[in-house]
Amino acid sequence: MDENNNSIKLTEDEFREIFELFSSPSKFEKEQIYNKNNDHYFKKVNLNEEYELTQSKKEFAMDAWRSVIAFLNSNGYSLFKDKEIINISLIENDFI
Repeated sequence: MDENNNSIKLTEDEFREIFELFSSPSKFEKEQIYNKNNDHYFKKVNLNEEYELTQSKKEFAMDAWRSVIAFLNSNGYSLFKDKEIINISLIENDFI
């Protein structure tokens, strides 16, 4: 995070990780994205390829939310709401 302008700059690998989390709804699939020997390892993702969604807008929103919170949790970020810290490790329960 840049303290001067309060922005967060994500790397290409972080975008890859977010994409793979987004497209990995199960705990088994989530584990695959962090396994360097697996075809679904997040660093193997070509971000220039096209991706088509075949789900409802609500499912999309839920998957997007889950993936971003999982990414933030795994990278040590915290969330605050109304001056309270929210424990985002609860997101691990959303990967069944």
